[in-house]
Amino acid sequence: MYKFGSRSKRCLNTVDHRLRELCDEVIKHYDFSVIEGYRSVTRQKIMFDKGLSKIDGISRKGNHNFTPSRAMDLIPYKRGHNPFDGSEKSELMFYRLNREFQRASRKLGIPITWGGTWNNPRDYPHYELA
Repeated sequence: MYKFGSRSKRCLNTVDHRLRELCDEVIKHYDFSVIEGYRSVTRQKIMFDKGLSKIDGISRKGNHNFTPSRAMDLIPYKRGHNPFDGSEKSELMFYRLNREFQRASRKLGIPITWGGTWNNPRDYPHYELA
């Protein structure tokens, strides 16, 4: 069985209990890291200014900006592999992680939305409560 590292645990402490439940279920079957939960307005503005978010956190809050957070960012984990390298292998790892989350979502009755289904841009790490 896989387990969360310290960064994942810190991030999980900032998200809605339902997202934690999903993560606790998925980690039993697939290794991944939680790289972000709650996002401050300052961090949200930085993400917006870099073009990494369409929400500035000031005129409009995103699901990361609530306490507890209604969204989280995850990456599949494989030692020595960068999941953001743009390779087909990395993309497939994100899709496999999503399959595990969709399975857990059905099992636990917690509806979620995955950013990998969005257009312009796809946000493979992003999950939020539906």
